[in-house]
Amino acid sequence: MWVVTPEQMGRMDRATIDEVGVPSVVLMDRAARGAVEAIVERFDLSPGAAMGILCGAGNNGGDGLAMATMLRHRGFRPVVLVLGEEGGLSADAEVYRQIAGKVLDGVSFAKTEGEVEAWLQGAPDCELWCDALLGTGIDREVGGAFRRAVEFLEEQSAPVVGVDIPSGIDGATGQVLGCAAHCALTVTFGLPKVGQLLDPGRQRCGELRVVDIGIPEAVRESVGVFGETLDEEWLRRTLPTRPQDLHKGGAGRTLHVGGRRGTFGAIVMSARGALVGGAGLVNVASEGALMAGVAGVLPEVMCRAVFGDGQQGEELQEEELRRLTREADVVVVGPGLGLDEVARRALGAVLDEGPQRLVLDADALTLMATDEEISAAVKRCGGGVLTPHPGEMARLLDCSVAEVLADPPAAAREGARRWEAVVVLKTAATVVAAGEEPLGINRTGNAGMATGGMGDALTGLIAVALVEFEGCGRSAACFGVVVHGLAGDAARRKAGVRGVTVTGLLDEVGGIWQALES
Repeated sequence: MWVVTPEQMGRMDRATIDEVGVPSVVLMDRAARGAVEAIVERFDLSPGAAMGILCGAGNNGGDGLAMATMLRHRGFRPVVLVLGEEGGLSADAEVYRQIAGKVLDGVSFAKTEGEVEAWLQGAPDCELWCDALLGTGIDREVGGAFRRAVEFLEEQSAPVVGVDIPSGIDGATGQVLGCAAHCALTVTFGLPKVGQLLDPGRQRCGELRVVDIGIPEAVRESVGVFGETLDEEWLRRTLPTRPQDLHKGGAGRTLHVGGRRGTFGAIVMSARGALVGGAGLVNVASEGALMAGVAGVLPEVMCRAVFGDGQQGEELQEEELRRLTREADVVVVGPGLGLDEVARRALGAVLDEGPQRLVLDADALTLMATDEEISAAVKRCGGGVLTPHPGEMARLLDCSVAEVLADPPAAAREGARRWEAVVVLKTAATVVAAGEEPLGINRTGNAGMATGGMGDALTGLIAVALVEFEGCGRSAACFGVVVHGLAGDAARRKAGVRGVTVTGLLDEVGGIWQALES
């Protein structure tokens, strides 16, 4: 599903009204009807239940007023407060205010914080509350009477429904602008907004449902989009079909460089990710002393000793590493590589060979951030796929982690621009940036995946996907992210959030393929 900024959605609404000729009040009607349907479907409400609806004076409040009239027709008892002056509503909101005034017991107005507080104190007990206060256009902190209304919603034991977006959430970044209620359900209109998919906005939205209000495809294409959601639906649309005469060479040769000095597990998880992802041949280039261990846990992998064992100065078998790089379809460097001079030489040797299909993670990213020659060499290779977590992204961009988390899409896009690469910024809602293409925003995965080794497994899945998608880094990165998240969700269903492990996740990848291929 396409994702837009509030500004893009506003332009789509305006074009639909001005150029297509759909009256704005019709769009409001469609939005309100969809929201009411979602509420009735989602919640087990008592016949005649009281429902509180807090409205602003703009079109978001108009949505709430329209919903109130429709809920009344369904036999419920809406109780409506508009934060503003009577006569001060937007034109469309005024249309539904007049209708609501005839079909409801009344619509209350309150302007000052004191007036709002007095109404809230006398409000009846409601089975559900709707937040139609501010909508997606807010760009500053919530204050005054609106802040008190939002705080009131946060205090309620009854579920809260966000109308288009929880008030106080920046629709472009997901940041909380002073305060925002935690909604059980958010019903958004037209297309999902970026801020609804990124934390902390994602958490405040609760379950997100999208109502089609009839924006023509031609209008969407004319305005453009910010990104797309990455989920099972996306995966089903993009999964390549493997030919019957495929051989192991055609399935891809991946090389995984790292696993030094006690980080054996990192390179094993990367290699196993490639194996369960469908690679034809997997090579691990690591310390000679670890080769028996790798072969013991992954007998399908070919082990190559390119690093010493630490007994004689950590020598690097550079020519062997170069040869392996030339023979590989995809090279993964970083999991357990280390940050010493030998690690730098190894990464430099790989980059000198100019692999076009390259995945850099972990220590390789840190070396990029601290070594200008390595950084320049990465760019000469075409960048490849970079998979930083927020700390690594901050080092790469020479900024703080807080700055990265304040706007992950901007950070990912800047990294993609600097290194002409595909950037997979790993957060709770991972984003994939590639040039000017729409951003990918992941909607799979869960909190159980917050454990060591998850990123290593992801590098392996992305590596083999680079073969499947013939070197298209964006498609491969998105593919790996979705498969990784779906496998994590399957592991959570078996082991619970606290019981998810990387091994358990990789055990579930086969089930993902089985479901998709059937």
